[in-house]
Amino acid sequence: MMSFEEFTEDVLEAIHAKTGGTFQIKKHDVIKNNNVKLTGIAVVKEEADIGPCVYLDEFYREHESDGMRFDEIVDEVYQLIVKNEEEAPDFDISGFKRWEVVRENVHAKLINAEQNKELLEMIPHRDFMDLAVVYYAVARDSAREDIGTILIYNGHMEMWGQEEESLYREAMINMRTGGEANLVSIENIIRRVLPDEDISLGLGGHQRDISMYILTNSRKRFGAAEILDKKTLRMIADEVGDGFIVLPSSVHETIILPPKDEKEYGMLKGMVREVNDTQVDIEERLSYHVYMYSRDEEVLKIVA
Repeated sequence: MMSFEEFTEDVLEAIHAKTGGTFQIKKHDVIKNNNVKLTGIAVVKEEADIGPCVYLDEFYREHESDGMRFDEIVDEVYQLIVKNEEEAPDFDISGFKRWEVVRENVHAKLINAEQNKELLEMIPHRDFMDLAVVYYAVARDSAREDIGTILIYNGHMEMWGQEEESLYREAMINMRTGGEANLVSIENIIRRVLPDEDISLGLGGHQRDISMYILTNSRKRFGAAEILDKKTLRMIADEVGDGFIVLPSSVHETIILPPKDEKEYGMLKGMVREVNDTQVDIEERLSYHVYMYSRDEEVLKIVA
């Protein structure tokens, strides 16, 4: 059986031959959120700054299960490279190299600290309960359109001559520059989908608890970071009640519940675990804990 390393080297060699030296071809290993490790082929034209990356992990699984022949894999990888080259946005990476340009595009996101120990050694961050605050820059094309995100590494900090504190400060400013937090009640969502239904009743006519909210940002991207904003937390307390509960739905959003009796915390933690393990993609999982907001202390804390 061919090892993944042998498979990767063979694909690299085949793609290099197929491109006829038009591109620089190299292996590219990446650690994504929650220690998901991927290996791909990074392809860069001689005169270009950046290029597409095609990940090989799923292709290897297909090859090992006899789902695809090796020549079919090489052809598909090559077609993806050509397609990505043709559709690649006009991104000038030179601006990313200058702090005065990139600072207005810096944002924070939350990830699980325990699950990302290896990644955190390579990126600027700060602790937040069982989570870590990390940073990314929004990449924009020549028309200033949002085309994706770039995780900020320690090497970027050295290039810019900045410290983590600068990233946090700019990210908090940019969080509100990008719009107010998006807090939507489940009731309103259901009413939009089922305007004629009596949503207060569940199956068999029993009363149903719909007093929960979804918290995210205006872009609905890495919106769990909204719980870093003390003003937003105070606003939620005004709306929902002091001592409200935060359930970590994913890196993109959290669920807000009204204050609960302490006896319910264990049940809520079990619910978070079940949803994480069965409904949330591993790269988007945030935490298995339950948080509670204290207005007196103006902090979130783990309660289960």
